[in-house]
Amino acid sequence: EEESDLAYMKILETLREKFPEHFRFYVVLNRPPIGWTQGVGFVEPFDIRKRLVYPPTDEDMVVMCGPPMFESAMRKTLYHLGFDPSQWFSFAADDNVSAHL
Repeated sequence: EEESDLAYMKILETLREKFPEHFRFYVVLNRPPIGWTQGVGFVEPFDIRKRLVYPPTDEDMVVMCGPPMFESAMRKTLYHLGFDPSQWFSFAADDNVSAHL
């Protein structure tokens, strides 16, 4: 939710530099610091289409991390954008992903 919550930001940036054709990330914060250049609030379908992968292919994978409510909303959005549940990983999801759709 805040920049201090981003424990893995340097790792993500390193992966993006090493694999620019295969790795993208987009961070959304509720309370960003001054000068924040990524998302604020919620991840919308527009953000996924513009900043991540769209339309999804069999080779695409979306990994999300956040409060359970955020991850639940993201799973629903990805599903409605045509992503198969096998194409995302949610840290908060239980084994019965379809129950959340």
